[in-house]
Amino acid sequence: MLEVRRLQVFAAVAERGSFTAAAEALFMTHSAVSQQMALLERQLGVALMVRGPRGVELTEAGELLAERSKALLGSMATIEQEMHDLTQRSASVRLGAFPTAAADLIPRVLREFGKRHPDTKVHLRSAHAADMPAALRDGDIQVGLVWDYDFLPRTVPADIERLPLVDDPLYLLVPADHPFAGESEVDLMEFAGESWVVRGHQPPYDDAFATMCRIAGFEPEIGFVTEDYLSAQGLVAAGIGVSIVPRLALVALRPDVAAVPLAGDGPHRRIAAVRRKDADHTEAALWMLDVLCDVSVGES
Repeated sequence: MLEVRRLQVFAAVAERGSFTAAAEALFMTHSAVSQQMALLERQLGVALMVRGPRGVELTEAGELLAERSKALLGSMATIEQEMHDLTQRSASVRLGAFPTAAADLIPRVLREFGKRHPDTKVHLRSAHAADMPAALRDGDIQVGLVWDYDFLPRTVPADIERLPLVDDPLYLLVPADHPFAGESEVDLMEFAGESWVVRGHQPPYDDAFATMCRIAGFEPEIGFVTEDYLSAQGLVAAGIGVSIVPRLALVALRPDVAAVPLAGDGPHRRIAAVRRKDADHTEAALWMLDVLCDVSVGES
């Protein structure tokens, strides 16, 4: 009989493409992962993967087992959580959100959800958009919030459903005394000669800012890369350069910085909810989706 833990290890290898990455994710040693995979192949009597210098490549049998394992492990996580929820005095929902959503959108969602469903607990998890599919499959969250750029859509795995919510327009940050500070909107190309303060992102958006500038028609001069939008404001105020930030990151705008919308046809972020396609969604999870949709309509 197949062991659940062994399937979990295999699923991690299949998703991440290497024993090393799977070992790091599962807090195991490389040799322990290798041993589990050897035992699994011996038990099934078929080769599941081909080892190479850059990782592993699944065989036809491996692809089939990866698909079946993903569904099985997802169902088991749902069952486990549902049994846990039955022991609680009130219903609960687990929501995952990317960091900038927590500044403005999430507080409004939680307030509205609390008004409609005061006896239902919301367990909030902070996670990057790229990590949401794994968190959904593992049962850590039931609904996730993700973002991507309109000019560079994020790939969504086949077992994950993406539900569009709202566009998150981009704003140009300039010092308060900048000549364009009072404009109603600006075109990105007008700032082709400026030095830029850029917020760093994880792949696949580590080069997204340069991409949007190239689409606009110029190659940007990046003067500084920062880790968050708040520090970007400080650097703009200090005259290090100008910057671009999404509207969700403008809750606490410094008085010495002006935020000017990009022209209507300019690039923007897109906010969406994600959930597993094959899950039996709880009533509380469906309530959360309703609130996310309603609050997002008010945002647009």
